[in-house]
Amino acid sequence: MSKTNLEKIFVCEETPTPRILLLTDTNEVNGRGLLYTVINSHLRSPANIHYLHTSLRAQDIRRFLKEESSGKIEFYDGASDPCGWVSDQPEVSLQQPLQEIFRLGHNGDGSGKRKIVMVVDRLEDITHHQDSLHLIRSLHLLAAGDNVEQLILYCGRDVMPESVLSALCHISSAVVHVLPSSPCSCQLILKKPSRKIIKAHEEFSLNENLHLQDIQQSKSKEVPCSDENLDSVAILASQTTFNLTLTDDQRIAKNNLLLPHTRVQSHGGHIHYTPDDVDDWDDDDPDDDLYI
Repeated sequence: MSKTNLEKIFVCEETPTPRILLLTDTNEVNGRGLLYTVINSHLRSPANIHYLHTSLRAQDIRRFLKEESSGKIEFYDGASDPCGWVSDQPEVSLQQPLQEIFRLGHNGDGSGKRKIVMVVDRLEDITHHQDSLHLIRSLHLLAAGDNVEQLILYCGRDVMPESVLSALCHISSAVVHVLPSSPCSCQLILKKPSRKIIKAHEEFSLNENLHLQDIQQSKSKEVPCSDENLDSVAILASQTTFNLTLTDDQRIAKNNLLLPHTRVQSHGGHIHYTPDDVDDWDDDDPDDDLYI
């Protein structure tokens, strides 16, 4: 049985590996399980993982990672002192460009033959300390490294500035939006090197070992109207002096109303003109007054 696009991306079997993987969630649904799934897949390969975290502690993250002999992971603590208020020389300052934060990891890889996987856990925290344009440029430079296997970006799309999120989707090779649905589902966009774009809506579940299972195409096609949209319509209607909504009886009466119309004429139109006294009318050259 062939694997789905979601499974190929998160078990690292998509060829070639998407250089930038953008994983987003919202306040209503947590996508951290998928994040740990793809990291565990990379740990089973001979790759060095450089993990920048801005919200959770490293020991809390390690509980969900299955480190194996083929790969190793190095953490960059961007949560303890992100602005350098506690120490003059913090371990990680989120005000630094990302390529400077990860530079120690690059230098520690020896010959550079071992592939590097970089993870930015909660990118929205970095947007509070860096200019958006410079941040996007830093991400682009990081992903362009010769020994970079993949750059994984994890953020909340409901708190990320819309312009930044749009730019992230543009530069990413694979975009996965985790949706607040039951069963769990996500929308994904995969950009192939051939410029082919694959869009899918797939359902999935994670077992206790954070392995993907029960993956299938989502059966839901209609998007229900959210309560926010209904509330906004009600608020708008209450603030206007005219009626924006119709009752069932009013809607039936509107559909049965015969609107006035004009009779279709079979012949062309006519122009009636009465000459004025100042008109320059010449029988020999009636259009002489039109010359400029």
